[in-house]
Order: sequence, then C-alpha cells, then structure tokens
Amino acid sequence: HPARKGVGIYGIAHAPQRTTSHENRVFFKGDELKKTPKRLAIIGAGKVGTAIGHILQKKGFNIVAVASRTQESLDCARDFIFGFKTRDVAEAAKLADVIILTTNDDQVEPACRKIAQNGGFDAQDVVFHVSGALSLNVLDSAKAIGAKVGSIHPLQSFATVGGAVSQLPGSVFGVTAEKEVLTLARDIVEALGGTAIVVKDEDKPLYHAAACVASNYFVGLIHFAQSIYESLGVSKEVALKALLPLIKGTLANMESQGTAGALTGPIARGDVEPVKRHLEAFGSKIPEKKKLYCELGKHTTLVALEKGTISKDKQKELYQLLQGGGLE
Repeated sequence: HPARKGVGIYGIAHAPQRTTSHENRVFFKGDELKKTPKRLAIIGAGKVGTAIGHILQKKGFNIVAVASRTQESLDCARDFIFGFKTRDVAEAAKLADVIILTTNDDQVEPACRKIAQNGGFDAQDVVFHVSGALSLNVLDSAKAIGAKVGSIHPLQSFATVGGAVSQLPGSVFGVTAEKEVLTLARDIVEALGGTAIVVKDEDKPLYHAAACVASNYFVGLIHFAQSIYESLGVSKEVALKALLPLIKGTLANMESQGTAGALTGPIARGDVEPVKRHLEAFGSKIPEKKKLYCELGKHTTLVALEKGTISKDKQKELYQLLQGGGLE
C-alpha cells in the first residue's frame, strides 16, 4: 500500500525511468527543489483522466492512486498508468497532495463531497477538476476543509484514451484557480504539453459556450449541410465524403489566415444574386431549413465586413435580404 500524504513530486526537468513501485521520491523542477513536493491522485478513469495520468507519469509525476466507480475503467487505466487502483475515491485522495477530479461533470461535486465526508482531504491539499462548464463552487466541500482549488480544462475533443494521449499535447487549456495554486496549474498544463489561458470563474459559461460552438455545433453545422444534400437524393455517407475535402481545406485556410481571412463564397464577394437563388430554393424544396441558413448567413456578412471585401452598404443589403428570408 502506498504511504500516506507527505512526499512525492510535482514536476521534474528530466524524468526518471517509470517504476511500478510506490516508493517516495523527491524531484527537481528546473534548478529549484520544491519545498513541498506533490503526489497526485486521479479520480475518474475515463478517457481524459487516464490520458492525463499517463502523460504526467511519463513526465515523472508521482501518480500514487487512480480511482473510478467501475472496475472496467480501472482495468483500462491499468494499461496506461502504473500505481494503486481503487474504487474508493476517498482512499485514493488520502494518499495524495494533489487530487485531480476527471469524472463526468455531473459527478464532480458528488465525488468531491464524498471524499470530504470520508476524510480524504486535508488543508494542505490542492484539488482540481477538468470541466470547462463547471465553476469552482463544485469544489466547495474541499475548500471548507482548507484545500486550495482550481480547474484545468483541455480545449479538445476525445474519442478514445489513445486519442486523448496523442491530442492533449499541443492543446490549449482553460485554467481557473485560486492564486495560491495558479502556478501549479500552469506547471501541470506545461507538463501535459499544453498552453494555459487563464479564465475567470465567472466567465466559465461563455468560455465553455465558445468551445461548444466550435466543436459540438460544428458537427451540427456539417450535419445540416449533409441534410441539404440528402434532400437532393444524395446519401448521408456520400454527402460527408463530398464535404470533407472542403471542410479540411477551410480549416487549413483558417489556421494560416485566420477566420475572416479564410472566408470565401458569395457573401465574401458581396454577390447578392446567388444568395437570392439559395433562398428561393430553400423556400420551394426545404423551407424548414431556411431559417438556419439565414441566421448563419447574417453572421457571415459581419465576417465579410471584417475581412474588408465588402462595403458597409453591401453588408447591410445582404443582411436585410437574409433577415427577410429573401422576401422583397
């Protein structure tokens, strides 16, 4: 059984060889010996938690325990993280100085409360969650004991543990933390190969909304385009195959030129007639989809104006056309 809280690591310059032992170790970060080295516990062995634990352990962090509600997820984590595994979240937390809650959003507050009620936290602990949507209030039960709290949210979408392991490095992380642990949060992000941006706790809803628009609503947008082709008798599979090269090209253009710079098409050119024909076709064939097309088009006129390829008068003309749904 691993020793209780007290010694371990929270970062190093040169990682040691991985080991299956639970020996206490003290490491350096750069040239500075940390006066209070840390040991980490991962609570929630899903895709994100397992990947975070795997990467940090490879970097030399001392992952002393992994806890999860199901044996299945613990068995999966066993392939990626050495160390003590348990289904008792409080038992795992008792072994660590830094506890990272990587459960589903709806389980963060209950898991934190359960750990607190069962003596898993003390006043020297640091507790992080990885949710983009949740504020730090869900960690109040840890704060009440004296622990410092924060959140480290990867702006990334993961389908598998292996995908998460490869995608976390290079990702941007939204970091929200009490000032005493902000540096530690940044150090963890750096060890994961990410870039940290600081997000105020009160700004988390809009921060998360932007992420949802870019990821979740993007999927909805492509599904919308597919559905237009389906109305013409093209299968969903063929429609996606046709759209993917266009999507990839657009993303590449955004990466090199920015969002406004990547805009092409009739609105970017200020070409009114094609937009009118689009609206007529929607009205006659798929009127139920016309409103969404118009809303997307209205915002796109603002992007074209930002790009500088249309005048304010032309933007207003296109906007009013779309506002009226093509009605003169």
